[in-house]
Amino acid sequence: MKNVFYQLFEEDLTRVSLMFEKGTPYEAAVNRLVDEEEKLLATLNAEQKHLLRAYSKAESDVFDLARREDFAAGIKLGARLMMAILDDTPPMVHPEPKE
Repeated sequence: MKNVFYQLFEEDLTRVSLMFEKGTPYEAAVNRLVDEEEKLLATLNAEQKHLLRAYSKAESDVFDLARREDFAAGIKLGARLMMAILDDTPPMVHPEPKE
């Protein structure tokens, strides 16, 4: 069974990745990445292309796992903040030290 935070993350990621708007900084960055990759691949032989793709995939996998963990941590932090805000108990007051 998948972690609920991962399920939330994947659903949101799917919608965002399918529907980013034209003319945004995200689109410009993706286009720049594609252009640079095409230029780089044109300079590599078949073995080098294979190694670059394997490296890129491994790097992407690590980045994806880090993003999932960051997303889950953000949700947990938000839940803690909501619980603290909704808590009715007065804050603990430490008594003043006696002289």
